Amino acid sequence: MFKKLKLFLTIFIGIFLILFFIFNGVAFFSLTQYKIKQFSSWLKNEISRSPSFLVLKTTTTLGQRSTPILNNSEASSNFILEKPISSYKKNTLILPKFEIEAPIIKVSKPDLKLIYQELKKGVVLYPGSNNPGEGYSIIIGHSSQYPWEPGRYKSVFSLLNQFKKGDLIYVVWENKFLVFKVEDKKIFLPWPKGSETTETIFPPSSQKVLILQSCWPVGVASKRVAIKAVLVE
Repeated sequence: MFKKLKLFLTIFIGIFLILFFIFNGVAFFSLTQYKIKQFSSWLKNEISRSPSFLVLKTTTTLGQRSTPILNNSEASSNFILEKPISSYKKNTLILPKFEIEAPIIKVSKPDLKLIYQELKKGVVLYPGSNNPGEGYSIIIGHSSQYPWEPGRYKSVFSLLNQFKKGDLIYVVWENKFLVFKVEDKKIFLPWPKGSETTETIFPPSSQKVLILQSCWPVGVASKRVAIKAVLVE
């Protein structure tokens, strides 16, 4: 009896894992691709960089403390728009860290059916929140979706949890180029299972804030991951 139960559980878990990766393959592929690219960049930098005693230099001024001059290790975080703003025919969210661009769709009312329909075309500016750069803006997007569902943006936010403080986010909104810097990241359990909301984890303030939010973990809708970025003025 025990052997039969063990065999059943093994088969069940195996089928579950296979189906889970089939349904969320795009999202996991994006994560794997990003990790490989990140490792390759690190390896290339380690191979090509000068020894630390050559990279770190000091300048000494009479009567002042020596100040280290470091190589610009953060140069990769600086993003240059490769095409003119006028070429963006739609409002666009740009995540340079992941080389992702997605149209921002503005929805008139908080109708879940309408929002899910528009998420097939890009990411959605949540109804009732401010336009980017004007106050408290919330943009939502899919972290994963069934492979048979239409649309190119089924896993556009699958890498949200990879954001770190100081990372940059860009928005082209009504022919304006806006720069936001990541300040915080939180994972929370939303209503009705939990008591947290976007506004309670990141309370509105006088800052001009952009919140990117999606389901978490990838392939599961039980929790939410939210990124808070502040407008660089």
